[in-house]
Amino acid sequence: MAIYKPDIDKLMANDDVEGLIEALFHEDLVLRKEASRALKYVGNEEATDALVETLRYDSWQEEYSVMGSVRAYAAEALGRIGDKKAVNGLIDALEDPDSEVRWKSAESLGKIKDLQALESLIYSLETDEDEYVRKFAARALGELKDPLATDSLINALKDKEWAVRKSSAQALGRIGDKKALKPLLNVLNDEDVDVRRQAVISLEKMKKHAIKPLLEKLYDFDWQTRAISADALGRIGDRKATMPLAKALSNSRKRDENRYVRGKAAEALGRIGDVRAIPYLEKALEEKYIYVRKRAKDALDLIEISPELEHYENEFFSFDYHNAWLISEINQKGKLLIGFCSKNNIKFSLNIKKDVEDLTADEFADVIIDVFNEQNALKVTKQPLNIAGYSGYEVQSDNFEVDPPSRTSVYIFRSNGDLYYLWFAGKPSDIKNTSKYIKITLNSFHLKL
Repeated sequence: MAIYKPDIDKLMANDDVEGLIEALFHEDLVLRKEASRALKYVGNEEATDALVETLRYDSWQEEYSVMGSVRAYAAEALGRIGDKKAVNGLIDALEDPDSEVRWKSAESLGKIKDLQALESLIYSLETDEDEYVRKFAARALGELKDPLATDSLINALKDKEWAVRKSSAQALGRIGDKKALKPLLNVLNDEDVDVRRQAVISLEKMKKHAIKPLLEKLYDFDWQTRAISADALGRIGDRKATMPLAKALSNSRKRDENRYVRGKAAEALGRIGDVRAIPYLEKALEEKYIYVRKRAKDALDLIEISPELEHYENEFFSFDYHNAWLISEINQKGKLLIGFCSKNNIKFSLNIKKDVEDLTADEFADVIIDVFNEQNALKVTKQPLNIAGYSGYEVQSDNFEVDPPSRTSVYIFRSNGDLYYLWFAGKPSDIKNTSKYIKITLNSFHLKL
């Protein structure tokens, strides 16, 4: 007699949690793997106890490699569900023989954010031989935001693996312990540019405490360190940085030799909005490098309307915006923000897609193009674009056959595993008249990683 095998795809399509739980204990181990993966997407708290049981390692599983995947998917599903009843099981799984189970358990503990896991995560960061486990343990400690983890994270800034150092720098920024200020400054000399950039982002969060040391880094021997320091000073926005940045841009004696640093200095001056920078920016308009000239022109435009700028911030992101935008946070179903322009009939939103795995910004831009084409758009264009320091794409769609004619501009980029897109829609003439406000929004956008 044949063994009954449930159709996992059908159970998943029907959100049949009970059926998937039953499949978790099927004698076909591959079906168990498929069921645990499905619960990652459709699970709810009804599945917590079964997933915790599935996560538990037993010596007989050593003979079946597929069981490592079953436990790993179970750990991931528990993180997505977020039920605190899973915390003890996930803590135990930090000692699983399979490294994927360990790092996914660490990641899930970070999502659940229960301080019971603090000590175990610190131990994993300090002792686990696998770099992914140390990396996700550091990230999870950042989510817990407990200063008791500060010392271990500072030590991890010297880890041999760049990804661990980066995650530790990120976590220290989230915790915000002033004890980490000097170690993070030392990281600005790290051999890896991503680690240095993350250290700067964390220093930004310490705001005024970081200004003086960041100003000193404007004279670092490494041009990339000077550039990201200039960027950080602009994002902090304190006017103490105005003249050092202005001199780095176009002072005859202190002008930086690197055009990218000068461009970042111009960009930072625009964000700070201090009128004392205007003559230096105007001088930079005579630069032979278009990159610097463009950044100087954008900065002058920004300073011109800076008295009318406001600042918006939540736990995910911050940006400066012209008060023509009327905004409200909704933070639901992947839509972080919605609003419209009071001067022109333009609607906008900021959206997030989490856990999109291997979907690139380029591929998502193509998806948006397909949607526009299905809507019979008259003209659709796509071009690469730098969006607040992130590599991304602009997709624009025109439809002149509707009344009134409409234009939609979508700006897409990825960061830290998530995909973001800003969406603006209105009449073509209104989009054109509001382009300066859109540019300010894009250029000042900053994710709080």
